[in-house]
Amino acid sequence: MRMIKLFFMVAMVLSTLNFAHADSVTPINDFQINNYLGTWYEIARLPNRFEKKCIAPITASYSIDPNNIDRVVVVNKCSRNGDGPSIADGIASFVESANVGKLEVTFLPKYLRWLPIGYGDYWVLYVDYKKIALVGSPDHDYLWVLARSADVDQESINNVLAIAKNQGFEIDKLIFNYESEHYESTVSIR
Repeated sequence: MRMIKLFFMVAMVLSTLNFAHADSVTPINDFQINNYLGTWYEIARLPNRFEKKCIAPITASYSIDPNNIDRVVVVNKCSRNGDGPSIADGIASFVESANVGKLEVTFLPKYLRWLPIGYGDYWVLYVDYKKIALVGSPDHDYLWVLARSADVDQESINNVLAIAKNQGFEIDKLIFNYESEHYESTVSIR
C-alpha cells in the first residue's frame, strides 16, 4: 500500500513539474496581425520532420483569409535538395483573442480541415514587426526565428535567442539557414 501511495505522489509531483515547464512559454499579449502579415524568412529552427529536406531560402507568407477575416492564410516555401521547390498551404486561427499571439495552424488538405486533428500550436513569443520574430510551441518541440529579410543583425538574433532560452527552448539545437558576416550558426547566450 505504501508503494502505491508513493507512486501516486511521485506521479503528481512529476506532472506538476511538466505543467510548470509548459506554462513557461508565453505568447505576446499585444499581437497586431495586420503588422505581422507579409513575408518572413526563416533564419533558424529547431529540427522538425516536415522541414527535414528544406534548404534556404525558406519563407512563410501570411495574409488575411478573404473568406473569413478571423483566419490567416499561410504559405510556406522552401527549396529541396534536388527535388525542386516545396510549397505548403495552410490556415491559422486565433486560439484566444486576436491580440494574443496564440494561434493554431493546419496544413491538411482543404477538404480535411473540418476534422479536429492536424492542428499545431503557433505561438508568437516576440515580434519586432519590421525586423524579427520568434515563434514556438508550448511543448518546446518547435521554434522558429523569422526575419523580414535573410540578412538580419546578430544583436537582434541574440535578443530573440535569449527570450527562447528563458522560455525553456534548447537553442543549442537550432539549425541556421544562412551563413552571414552578421551572425554565426552557433551563438553563445548566457
